[in-house]
Amino acid sequence: MAKPEILPSIVVVEDNVEANNLLRDWLKLRFTVTCFLDAESTLRILPASEEPVVFLIDYNMPGDNGIVLKKKLALKFPKAKYILISGLFDEKLMKEARAAGFHALVPKPFAMPTITQKIEELLGLNQKESLVDIVKKQTSKMPLVML
Repeated sequence: MAKPEILPSIVVVEDNVEANNLLRDWLKLRFTVTCFLDAESTLRILPASEEPVVFLIDYNMPGDNGIVLKKKLALKFPKAKYILISGLFDEKLMKEARAAGFHALVPKPFAMPTITQKIEELLGLNQKESLVDIVKKQTSKMPLVML
């Protein structure tokens, strides 16, 4: 009997319910996903024994912002990877986020494949070839036939 595949764990902290649900539904196709709507519940509910692999954190939330939350989470989850998402990126915020140790910054709005790609990069997962790349590779190996 084959062992079930263990999916990487992603924690989404996004206060916008629709965006939170959209991220959950998209990411659960490839990952184990846990979602929170604010920093306080994330810190209170997320068990320290379960080391999440990647945190996807919104910057602008009620209570602690994403940078403050990351600093607190890093005490419990020092090996995790952290991605900050925001529609408010400017030079000051980018500098502050990098200084706080975020591994990636993703401006809103973004395409869902962008988030998946960024997570896969941080986890060092092999990038699967797209169907277009596969077809190009196959057709480049085909002999040229003149009619």
